[in-house]
Amino acid sequence: MPRRLLPFLFTFAIGPALALAQEPGLLPVPGTGKVQLAGIAATSATSATSAAPADSYVESRFRPMEAGGGQFYVVGRYRDEGNWVGAGLAFTPGGKRMQVEIVRMQDGVLTRLKQFGRETAGDGRLYAVRLEMAGAMLTVYLNGEKITSVMDKALPRFGDSGVIASGVAFEASAPATGNAADKPARIALARAPQRLRLQAGEAPARLLVSALGPGDGAPMPFTACAGDAALLRVEQDGGELVLTPLASGATTLSLASARDPNVFNVVEVMIEARPPAAAFALAATSLGGAATPEAGARDIPYDTPLRLRFDQPPALGTSGAIRVLRKRDNALADTIRVADEYDVLGYEGQEFGRAVRRQPIAIEGRNAVIHLHSARLQPGEEYYVTIDAGVFAGALNGRPFGGVAKEQGWTFRTRSAVPQRTRITVDDDGAADFRTVQGALNHVMRQPQGARPVTVAIRDGRYQELLYLRGRNAVTLRGQSRDGVVIEAANGDGINPGSGAGQAADAPAINGGRALFLVEDADLLTLDTLTLRNSAVRASPGGGQAEALFFSSEGRLAVKNAGFYSEQDTVQVKGYAWFYRTLIAGNVDYVWGNNHAALFEESELRTLGDSANPNSGGYVLQARTVGPLDKGFVFLNSRLTRGRGPTGNQVPDGATWLARSAGYDTSWDHVAFINCKMDAHIAPAGWAGKGVGRQPAPNPAQGTAAAGWREYGSTDMEGKPLDLGARRHVRLLTAEEAAAQFGNRAAVFAGYGGGSGWNPMP
Repeated sequence: MPRRLLPFLFTFAIGPALALAQEPGLLPVPGTGKVQLAGIAATSATSATSAAPADSYVESRFRPMEAGGGQFYVVGRYRDEGNWVGAGLAFTPGGKRMQVEIVRMQDGVLTRLKQFGRETAGDGRLYAVRLEMAGAMLTVYLNGEKITSVMDKALPRFGDSGVIASGVAFEASAPATGNAADKPARIALARAPQRLRLQAGEAPARLLVSALGPGDGAPMPFTACAGDAALLRVEQDGGELVLTPLASGATTLSLASARDPNVFNVVEVMIEARPPAAAFALAATSLGGAATPEAGARDIPYDTPLRLRFDQPPALGTSGAIRVLRKRDNALADTIRVADEYDVLGYEGQEFGRAVRRQPIAIEGRNAVIHLHSARLQPGEEYYVTIDAGVFAGALNGRPFGGVAKEQGWTFRTRSAVPQRTRITVDDDGAADFRTVQGALNHVMRQPQGARPVTVAIRDGRYQELLYLRGRNAVTLRGQSRDGVVIEAANGDGINPGSGAGQAADAPAINGGRALFLVEDADLLTLDTLTLRNSAVRASPGGGQAEALFFSSEGRLAVKNAGFYSEQDTVQVKGYAWFYRTLIAGNVDYVWGNNHAALFEESELRTLGDSANPNSGGYVLQARTVGPLDKGFVFLNSRLTRGRGPTGNQVPDGATWLARSAGYDTSWDHVAFINCKMDAHIAPAGWAGKGVGRQPAPNPAQGTAAAGWREYGSTDMEGKPLDLGARRHVRLLTAEEAAAQFGNRAAVFAGYGGGSGWNPMP
């Protein structure tokens, strides 16, 4: 149970207050910018007995008492006025939106570690904000919904709790603390975002609601209503909502616990006007061979994207929808909108799916490419396509685009179901089983975990998609050529925050993560002769951490002759991974993970220019190896090079560090560079340990023959031995020590399977 730290209520003087209904347990907090601690004066020394446990949360409910801008944060790990962490809300004067923030105050300087926009409630209800502190991981919850997390190693793991307000005055409950493992009550749309886009007059949408009580997360009764009932009709059907858009405009969907109205969520709803049906017939564009699949086509893969070829590059509109309907009964199979889209990757009926925000419509030269939602079309069915006039602006077959109506006959029939076999094919335009890699993975995941090994053969092409594989062993993705098979999408921490995981159908909100390819519960996955490119730019709002691959499995991964591109966190691995003759490109911690052993053999580690900081050379990796006896990250006979970043900037000489530490005493910085060539961008000191900026010391603080940071045989690009005299925190191995630890693959992976080992082959 939460532990109340304040034995009294706040009793501070305030200025003019808004007319709010009084609630018990709430008193004002002035916007002075001073921390109000839980039970002790802000200027007093912190005692060990008053400090919260290392892994804990602090939570308060509050609302502004005055009009205007202001901030309210719950505070944890407080040491003094200049050193603490916090999470809360920042309101803009007169605005309908707010920022959910995680902040750090260090040596009197406030840093906003993470920010996330949200719609305000606008009706005087309380906001519940929780800051969860688990080791160096800080997580903020708003009204029970997990918003985002960030790693912060700068402050101690212990300290007091409290609240702080600045700008306007607030009224708030006394902060409560408890164990970080006890989760809050939460209510949200299941596997859906906080912003919906509908169209007036279209069929009602059915959405599942995830309403879970505090602690054990038992189902919780809830209520739902529209901000403007003239725009949106809201009906409950068990745990689902039936949303009927009535008229165009902007409104909200409010969800609240039936037991506690202050456990709530507000979803933005944008309802577009839909053009009259007659306008389609009059303004519809002649397709004239510009559509793919061609009108009347047969045996089309049932994961096929749709394409329209315009006379000149078209512009994507701001409203409207594309619909795919089953011809025999006009049943709606899929709706694709121009904005605020999301998807759940996986096959229909899969227990866990990957829920992600995404942009399904891409403009590629003269082509508009429309990606349907995952697993929406069925084998052996005939479908037709309609497109609203506002979706695209441009000319098609010599006429301004006016939409596509049913009467134009853009129909196609999908092929029969692909049989279960050991080899299936993917091609974006030629004869194949599937058009998308995810379509093939959905097919593979339907097979039981113990099924025979299967190879997905991918022909040259550009595949714009996010990927998900879960619960299937012995899968090989093999491309026709490394540079010819490019799987690409922009997906960063500003789009889908966090590393991500699969979610059950009733999971709240979206947690599919920022990686291009997420792999869970899989063993013996092979990626061969292909490229994964996460094109998120660090300097953009959707950038930041952006893995090309997150192998979130305790199993084995083999990568051969592949390429991985991103700027930050390019490859994250758990378990056991072998990279052979593979290129990994990035800037900040672009190899990392909570792993056992990862071997990078005869590979290239290319540091790219940082779009967010042109003078930075970044860090090659950050190890968080889970066991003291695990091998960690090993680079053998590899090359460390540099190249231009996505905005064209280069990496300066001496600006790149081999590794930095997460600063944990529960994971190990096991990293070894053996017989590697390093270009001049690698810093002479090599390793960013304590004494380099604010970097912490590694664990162990000094490398040994069997643990920590180690190096042997490093040379420049011409093979001349480097002067390693400036290296710190590292053990410079002897030839005998290097051979004993890392002489072959079998030695690196000897710990797999409790000592049974693994010896992958090229």
